[in-house]
Amino acid sequence: MTVHIWYSGATDITGRALQEALHINGGRDKPRNFGANDIVIGWGVKNKADVNLLAGTVLNHPNAIRKNRNKFKALEIMKANRDLASNIAVFCKADQIKVKLRANGGMSYPIIGRTNYHQGGKGFWLCLCSNQLDAAIAEGAHYFQSYMDIKTEFRLHVFDGNIIYAVKKTENATEAGWVAQRKEKVLDYAQKNNINVDQATMDYVLKRLYGEQQLPDRIVRSNHRGWKFASVSLATLPAALKTAAIKSVSAMGLDFGAVDCCIDMKNHSWIIEINSGPGLQGTTLEKYINAFRAKIDALQRPAQRRAAPAAERQPAARAAAGAAAVQADNAVNVGDHQLQLMMNEVNTPEEARRVLDIAMGRG
Repeated sequence: MTVHIWYSGATDITGRALQEALHINGGRDKPRNFGANDIVIGWGVKNKADVNLLAGTVLNHPNAIRKNRNKFKALEIMKANRDLASNIAVFCKADQIKVKLRANGGMSYPIIGRTNYHQGGKGFWLCLCSNQLDAAIAEGAHYFQSYMDIKTEFRLHVFDGNIIYAVKKTENATEAGWVAQRKEKVLDYAQKNNINVDQATMDYVLKRLYGEQQLPDRIVRSNHRGWKFASVSLATLPAALKTAAIKSVSAMGLDFGAVDCCIDMKNHSWIIEINSGPGLQGTTLEKYINAFRAKIDALQRPAQRRAAPAAERQPAARAAAGAAAVQADNAVNVGDHQLQLMMNEVNTPEEARRVLDIAMGRG
């Protein structure tokens, strides 16, 4: 059995970390030549069109990832699910927003403008009035959504129908924390583009940039706007939020995902979006490694049984037949020797049951 993790340029750091920890194949290119027992893991794959994979099992199929990457399409799919409709804030395309803002149109200021394909705090417009709305549309906003008055924002990691880890966003507005996060991103960009970075210059520039920020940003709670993730006990999370997170991953046809979600000031649960290839490190990375190991092992066991030669399967079948014979020994009206001879010729439990039916006059 071959296991392959397929990732993109934007998700390759975590993709390679998972590949190494799981001792599996991997890469940015579409995997090929897979059989009925093989496994492909899609980790934030970026494909412009649907793809066919002939592997026996695909965890997070690239076609499902593609639908989820289009954030407007993902909202439409989740909103259409009656179990999730109340957890998706009202939204509409940019060309419909002015109608929606009119009396009884279903939306009112403040609203948030987004692009269909956004990441982090990019492609974001907070609109409080018509002038800001017009500017957002002119600058490229594809859709708008009602503003959520967030009390606490979470990321719930869902895998195979269960939440395996949970974190919430907490303030990280210190200079050291902000600089460390930005430095990691800069070094990643530099490495991918073969650029040498002077550490002293980078530290100086980042500290100056930190002084120009107003942190933490109370609107966009991203890591470079003064926020970080802190672990939280699953037992402390609202049941409605956990249920909605699990159902959102299922509704998108995904096997796993990091669900960005929140509760508002009225304690209502909202789903924001799903990340199909989140950046992982530390405990979160270990949680996924353990989850993938357990899933791969579970998928391998049936395949190994199917691949076992008939000669290896027969002793187990005859043992089962023999056990059935012992249980029926006092119930059938045939000689022990005759029954034993009959049982010696069977290879499967089904054949054993047939012999017993004949012995008991049912066959």
